[in-house]
Amino acid sequence: MIINLNETVNVEELSELFLSGIEIGKGCRVELTFSKEALIGFATNLIWLYEDIDNEKNVHFHIDPLGGEIQGNQALGFFLTPESPSLVVQVEQMKKLNYCEEKIVGCKEMSIRRGICNKIEIRDPVCDEAIEEYELGLKNIVDIKIINGVCQNVSNMCVQIVFKLGYDTLKKFATMLMILANNYSKSDKYLLVNLGQFRTQYNMGVIFTKESPDVVIKCDDLGCVYDYEPNFGILL
Repeated sequence: MIINLNETVNVEELSELFLSGIEIGKGCRVELTFSKEALIGFATNLIWLYEDIDNEKNVHFHIDPLGGEIQGNQALGFFLTPESPSLVVQVEQMKKLNYCEEKIVGCKEMSIRRGICNKIEIRDPVCDEAIEEYELGLKNIVDIKIINGVCQNVSNMCVQIVFKLGYDTLKKFATMLMILANNYSKSDKYLLVNLGQFRTQYNMGVIFTKESPDVVIKCDDLGCVYDYEPNFGILL
C-alpha cells in the first residue's frame, strides 16, 4: 500500500479507549510516548492488518509489557516498557461519526514538513521470521502512563488498557502515525480528538467517544529492549 505523507485524513467512525481496574475521573489522561521506530512499527502492522482481514471481522491483540512474568511481545510492531499497563487493541464494528449530532471543537492538523519524500510504500513481510527495518536495534518502544486529574501517575492501578477501533480507522490512524514518524521530533506532543473535549485537539486519524479519557501522543527516545530486559530472548 502507498501512503501519502503530505496529506492528512478525514475520520468517519468513532474509537473508544477504556481502562480496566481504575476509575476514569475528570481530567484523567493516557499518555502514549513513542520512539520513531515504534511509530513506524505500529503503523506498518495496522496497514498489514487492514489488508489482511475482512472489514466485518472482529480481532484483538494483547501486548504485554517487558520485564513481567509473561515475556513482553511486539504483537503490533512495538514493545511496552515494564511500567506500562498491558494493552489490548480490538478491531470491530464501530459507530459512524454523525457530524450533525456530534460537534468537534478545536480540531487542528499537525504540522507537516513537505518535501521530496512524500510517499512511502508499506510492503508485505517477506516471511514470518523476517526482521523488519523498524525492529533493528529493538528500539521500537512505547511507554504508557495514566495521569489522574491532579497530575499523579496512577499507571500501577490499571490492569490493562483496551483500545477499540473500526476497520476503516486502521488505515487512517496508520497513515497519521507514519506522517508523525516522517516529521519526528522529540518535542512532539498531540492531544487527540475526543467528543467530550473542548481544548485544541489534533487529527491523528481517530476520534474518541466522550466516555474515553483524554489521549495524548508524545515522541521521545526510549532506548532499546535490553535497557528494560537484559536477558530478553535468552532461554533461562
